[in-house]
Amino acid sequence: MPDYTGGDLDLRGLRRGAYVIVGGIVCALGVSALVLYERGPAANTPPHAFAGKAPLLQPAPQPDRAAYFEEKRRATGTYGWVDRQAGIARIPLDEAMKVMAARGAQ
Repeated sequence: MPDYTGGDLDLRGLRRGAYVIVGGIVCALGVSALVLYERGPAANTPPHAFAGKAPLLQPAPQPDRAAYFEEKRRATGTYGWVDRQAGIARIPLDEAMKVMAARGAQ
């Protein structure tokens, strides 16, 4: 088995390979710059920066979230009128599923 001493490493070939890689990167950057210059910015680029006010964020949205879900739970779990004039009412979700299952079985 030959003993490796490191003297048989071709540094000239490694250097050429490094130059090829660097040259490829430089060419790719150059072509990209030319394409960007010729075609302009992307179609979805805004014409100017957004200058509006920042959105107002709630410091603690948890109470509003809990109230929202409680309202939805109440709306899907109780009887009530949606539009009394048109005769549209709501029923609890469990009851609605039982009615639909009974209709599907027929």
